[in-house]
Amino acid sequence: MFSKLIMSALLGLCASATALADQMGPNGDKFYEEAAHFEHACRTEPCEGPYSRVLVYDQKAKLTKISAETRETLKKVAVDQAQIWGDTILEGDYYASGRTRLDQVMAFYKGQELIGYKIQYSEKAWYTGDCEFDGSRASLKGCQEGRIVEGSYVSSDAQTYFSDEERYAEFSFVQD
Repeated sequence: MFSKLIMSALLGLCASATALADQMGPNGDKFYEEAAHFEHACRTEPCEGPYSRVLVYDQKAKLTKISAETRETLKKVAVDQAQIWGDTILEGDYYASGRTRLDQVMAFYKGQELIGYKIQYSEKAWYTGDCEFDGSRASLKGCQEGRIVEGSYVSSDAQTYFSDEERYAEFSFVQD
C-alpha cells in the first residue's frame, strides 16, 4: 500500500512537471537575466545600449532573415511551448486547432553578440463560451474565430526557453 502511495505521488510530480513547457539549459539563469535586461532596455525605441533588436522573421510580411534550420528550431520550441495551453487557456471557453504557427521572431543582441530570440506564435482558435459547442468540429461554425497568441524567449543555442511573463497565452478575436 505504501509503495502504491509513493508511486502515485511520483506520477503526480512527473505529470505536473511536464505541464511546464519551459526548458532551462546550460547557462539558463544567465540567459533569463539577459532577457530581463533586454526587455528593460528595449521598452523605448531605440533600445538603451548595449542592447538592440532586429526583426528577423515575420510570417504575415513574408520576411525571413534567418536560416530555414533556425526557423524550424524556433518553430519546434513554439510547438513545445503551446503544449501548456491544455492546462491553461484551453481549460476555459476556448478550442484550438492544434496547429502552431511561428508568427514573428525578434533577434536581440548585447553589443554585437546574439543573445537570443523573442518569438511570437499562435494557433487558430474559437471562443466557445457564447455558442452551442458540443465538442465536435462541426459545432464550431457558430463560435467566434480568432487566435491564441503567446510569446517566449529562446536562447541563441535554443537550449533554454521560457514564456514571456508579459505575454502569456491570450485569445484575440482578430482573424488573419
